[in-house]
Amino acid sequence: MSASVLTSRTINAGQTGAVAGVRQHDKVIFISILVLTALVAVPYGTVEPWWIALYEVSIFTVGAFFAITNLGASLGTSTSASPADVRNSFALPQAIVKSLWAAPSLFLAFIFVQGYISADPLETRLTLFKLLALLTHAVLLYRYTSNTRRLKAVIFTLVVIAVVSSIFGIARHELQHGEVGFLLPLLKRDTGFAQFVNKNHFALLVEMSLGLTTGLILAGGVKKQFIALLGAAIIVMWTGLILTSSRGALFSMFGQLAFVITLSFWLKRRRRIAASVAVAICALVLVGVSAVWMGGDLLTTRLESLSGEIRVEANDLHAGVKRVEIWNATWQLFKQHPITGSGFGAYAVAITKFHDASGKWTPEAAHNDYLELLATSGIIGTALVILFSFAFISLSRKQLRSQDTFRRAACLGALTGVVGVVLHNFVDFGLHVTANSVAFVTLIVVATKNVGAVTRLSRGSLHQ
Repeated sequence: MSASVLTSRTINAGQTGAVAGVRQHDKVIFISILVLTALVAVPYGTVEPWWIALYEVSIFTVGAFFAITNLGASLGTSTSASPADVRNSFALPQAIVKSLWAAPSLFLAFIFVQGYISADPLETRLTLFKLLALLTHAVLLYRYTSNTRRLKAVIFTLVVIAVVSSIFGIARHELQHGEVGFLLPLLKRDTGFAQFVNKNHFALLVEMSLGLTTGLILAGGVKKQFIALLGAAIIVMWTGLILTSSRGALFSMFGQLAFVITLSFWLKRRRRIAASVAVAICALVLVGVSAVWMGGDLLTTRLESLSGEIRVEANDLHAGVKRVEIWNATWQLFKQHPITGSGFGAYAVAITKFHDASGKWTPEAAHNDYLELLATSGIIGTALVILFSFAFISLSRKQLRSQDTFRRAACLGALTGVVGVVLHNFVDFGLHVTANSVAFVTLIVVATKNVGAVTRLSRGSLHQ
């Protein structure tokens, strides 16, 4: 046997080994990302510094493992002779240079510079690390959601997280009677919901998964035998959502329903309009009736008190706790630093100069993420976020026009979840919680990732 033949076989064997190694590493990294997505939801949604740090170290470790394994593959395999799947795994994924990630990368650079002029430089730097971790999470997930089965696994993970959290919240609502923490020490009675210390943060997590599942069903991305299963999941999540008595959640849900029904009409190209209208009316009635029935007097009372949040009475104690007072103070903060803002993450420090109140309570968030974005990042940072939004919408529209039913349905569901976040953030700050931020960037990946030809959920693939 000639030396050239032996050399050729050796090269081919090396290539085959490299391909197998890369595929194995791909699977390990993908599973690690899904596990991290689930774990960040466990302890209060990851709000304590030590757990946030643990998440950041973990995702950066996965990113480093990705870089090392791909570097090893590139060194061990000839580029000109490598199979396509090995070559495509080299270096950083192409997603990072796409328009979708250009704006976040510029935003991170802006925050780095902003740290030198921030009202709280330390918090701005910590925020930089957190956003960098979220971007790493999104890019890795974008890179490794490479086929239909993995896309389904991502969707399944988000739904399971919300369902399990809802079940825990319902159990806590019914079983917790003493002042002792419910499994976790900070979960006191009448404080928060499920594993969250703030019930609105739980509501935001559930809104994202509710939108995802509703879009999948209405756009025809689920086989009939699985509609009942996802319908049961929706009932569990909706029950947990109503028990929070969150006004922002109720407002967001009606907005999500209007969005998903409208887009469903468009996707179906006006076919079966009568049936779709009937489903829409039933859904709206069901949401309204169930909200009143399960929410009871507490929800009614909270809805009646809504007007008090947006006006200040002459006999108020001047505590500055109403949203309208916080929003006015935030607007004054923005006018003081309109170009670069007061520093991302520095809101709690910067707002003290403008929050004209008794001083007994100082807001740590603006209860409106858009006002807070203006105040902390100024016109420059806000413009970068708007740039990202346009890129996201552009890529999502391409997926909505996909010829495959499931891909369109998955995109519609993810967009519906995003709409819930967009609406809820007018009155709250749920994305400050790491678990919600991770779920949000996951929805962005689901809405924009093109995994090629896909098929509907089937009995086997749902559990893969």
